[in-house]
Amino acid sequence: MKNKKLTPREKRQRRDNAAVTCESIGLDPVVYNAALSYLFDRPVPDKGGQEWYWDLEEPAFEATPLQWTQIQTVLFTNAGTDLAPYSDDQVGIGLNHVMSNNAGDIPHMVNDPSVPLADAMRMVRALPRLWRECLGPRLDIGPSPIGSRSDRLYFVSYMWFDVWPTFWSAKDIPEWRDAMWQVFCEMLAMPWREAQVSALHGIGHEGSRLNRPKELKAHMDAFTRNVKNDDELKNYAQAAARGMVQ
Repeated sequence: MKNKKLTPREKRQRRDNAAVTCESIGLDPVVYNAALSYLFDRPVPDKGGQEWYWDLEEPAFEATPLQWTQIQTVLFTNAGTDLAPYSDDQVGIGLNHVMSNNAGDIPHMVNDPSVPLADAMRMVRALPRLWRECLGPRLDIGPSPIGSRSDRLYFVSYMWFDVWPTFWSAKDIPEWRDAMWQVFCEMLAMPWREAQVSALHGIGHEGSRLNRPKELKAHMDAFTRNVKNDDELKNYAQAAARGMVQ
């Protein structure tokens, strides 16, 4: 039997599903392991205390924009295993530093002109794995009202696309819009409610910038129809489709 010729999309999906390692993308494993320690092997502050990255004397991690992009690619892809040694609080603190520019420029690294678009797209396509393999399973501890939890890990999951400046800085680039659309579609299809909520929150803020209003409406209508026994999630999805989320 003759093999069916793969479409460009199928070829891309096959590449994306292949194992992503430091070696496969040209990142020095020593740099990656040092970045993991820098971000996650940190003490959790006492109540009222500040996270480690607010220490003005904390030395910066030395890496180029391309290296930071590659670090995030490997991290997102392998978060389930590579972050397993760390507590939920440690993961939440480290990922907050990755997603937010409140105390550093990590989320802007991929937007640097020195980073090839292909590397940037590979990083974005890896992003859903962070929820599929790490955040979704860790946060699956029972239902809670959307946006009601205050723990660090939930904050990262819920607020990622609200505070993440990366897509905002690249929203006029068609490849970025297409990649983000795929990120949201993948997350909405996951079995983890918090992954779905995060995607809906992101769509509520960024949906109009994806430049595909008819496709977005159709996808959101289908998602809403398929939600069973969860009126809160259904109502949130309907609000997100209208851009009405906080």
